[in-house]
Amino acid sequence: MKVVVQKFGGTCVESEPNQLLSAERIMEARDRGLHPVVVVSAMGREGQPYSTVELVKTVRRIDPQIQPRELDLLMSCGEIISTVAMATLLRTKGYETIAFSGGQAGLITDEVFGHARIVRLEPDPLLRALQDGLVVFVAGFQGNTKDHQITTLGAGGSDYTAVALTWVIQGTPKLPFGEKLEVAPLQIFKEVDGVMTADPDSLEKGARAETIPSLTYDECVWMSRLGAEVLQQQAAEMAREHQIPFAVRDFRNAQRPGTEVGGSSARARDDRATAIADQAQLLVFDLATTDQRLLSQICERLDRERITYYQLNAKESQARFAVRPLKYRDVGTVVGQVLASRGMETTVNAGNFALVSVVGEALRQRLEVWAREADRALAKAGIEVHGTSRDEISLSYLVPEAQRKQAVTSLHKQLVQ
Repeated sequence: MKVVVQKFGGTCVESEPNQLLSAERIMEARDRGLHPVVVVSAMGREGQPYSTVELVKTVRRIDPQIQPRELDLLMSCGEIISTVAMATLLRTKGYETIAFSGGQAGLITDEVFGHARIVRLEPDPLLRALQDGLVVFVAGFQGNTKDHQITTLGAGGSDYTAVALTWVIQGTPKLPFGEKLEVAPLQIFKEVDGVMTADPDSLEKGARAETIPSLTYDECVWMSRLGAEVLQQQAAEMAREHQIPFAVRDFRNAQRPGTEVGGSSARARDDRATAIADQAQLLVFDLATTDQRLLSQICERLDRERITYYQLNAKESQARFAVRPLKYRDVGTVVGQVLASRGMETTVNAGNFALVSVVGEALRQRLEVWAREADRALAKAGIEVHGTSRDEISLSYLVPEAQRKQAVTSLHKQLVQ
């Protein structure tokens, strides 16, 4: 038996026409002799009736402060609704199906509500369903604690579900009754052709992004961390750790190849960067200290809170942090608590800055050369730089939010195209 895990984002299931197109992708896989395990996100985005944001709004109208446990219980409903809807749709097409919540599919998490991590998988019910020839549907973005509390896996958590299920199936040589088990590369379906060289919405009018044919695991991890909508960061790191190849494809058109990640075709371009990633409307705070021990303690606390942050080089006498906003809780409050426990104060600057990053394997051996080129491109465009950071294959610049699109366009034109 050869299994394929397919993940469908919220836009793929937000309307009846889109649900039918997604169903076609599932049926095509079954027609090729594959046995699909389908991970489904909540329907649509903000404004759609069953999107996660709208579900949360229904209770926040009563009280803005929802207990984390109850918030996860509420947020898990969107994926359950879309999963049952898709399983029912496939059944009307003549396929035998079964729908699982994340917990029913065996995803056991820790107890960090809102940002849970998978600690183990108990896939026996899922494997038995495959043994019975069923098309298996699993609600993404959620799991259960060991004492059966529902948790959610953070924004983009359905990606995490899909990678985790691929990994556990890949590590299962046989089904319960002895049939040999193989796994095809994971398929991530979105409403775009694949991973782009920049977010088209972040480019100025007249500039165009292109589809990237292939990415390495490292490029995928850093692009995800730095704001590109490739894959949830936790999912990207898990895919890299366990060497799980996948493809990002357009759910509307099965003929488009999309972007392959981590497969044999993933390779660097020597002369150009791979992509420009951007993260809009960050929270920025400064600390009047360069004490590395203290900064390490603050980073440790932010890691414990599972807040994505960027430590930047700015003025010599201070440390600067940029923090990715969280959808469902007040980051400013969390940051304030982190600093108050150490007797420190800071002003959180919300939304006036953005992070724009150059990413690519080509940077690995010549980072200083690339940094000079990027600096010149930003200076030529008149972009103000308020902080920088760099890693093996990325260069990041903190710029005013008002200049974000201009910065993305300038770097894309100079270093990617």
